[in-house]
Amino acid sequence: MDDKEKIKELEKEIHELEKDLIHDHLTSLKTRAFFEEECNTYLSAIANFEAGKRKEWFGFKHLSVLFIDIDHFKKINDTYGHEVGDRVLKKVAEIVSGSLREGDTVARWGGEEMVALLLGANELDAKEKAHNIRKKIESLRFNSLKDLKVTISIGVAENFPGANCAGLLKNADLALYKAKNSGRNKAVAFSMITE
Repeated sequence: MDDKEKIKELEKEIHELEKDLIHDHLTSLKTRAFFEEECNTYLSAIANFEAGKRKEWFGFKHLSVLFIDIDHFKKINDTYGHEVGDRVLKKVAEIVSGSLREGDTVARWGGEEMVALLLGANELDAKEKAHNIRKKIESLRFNSLKDLKVTISIGVAENFPGANCAGLLKNADLALYKAKNSGRNKAVAFSMITE
């Protein structure tokens, strides 16, 4: 193997390693670390533009987060096995990511939880998107498992002055907690729990 071939092979390996660092292996969604970095970058850009520290603009001042959790996922794993659980997780991830616009980001947060960053979406827009995703998941069927029904609960939160990613996710997580504790298979906006 000559030097050019070695370099091409190393570049290919580097590309694969970079891909592994930002993508969850099972779902092909972005990783939690990538999501947090992306979220903080956009929030910082919005804050700097509003404070006059940034001249160029990328076209939006709203940003919302969906915190998504598959309802009763442990029961799915316990009843059907982890292989089916993985199939459910992959299918939900596919539907969520396929429901977003180019530029939005969806990541696996951990276990059966996912988060989505919706650029330019205010809370009302994000809640509507959450309801659409929820309905798609609710109608999901697995041919070989006729009795398997999958639902999700979603917490929705919009950016606020001085927001960082941790604060925005905390609000979305509180809304998710409310969705799960009020019957599951619903989307709840953070403003609904703070009124």
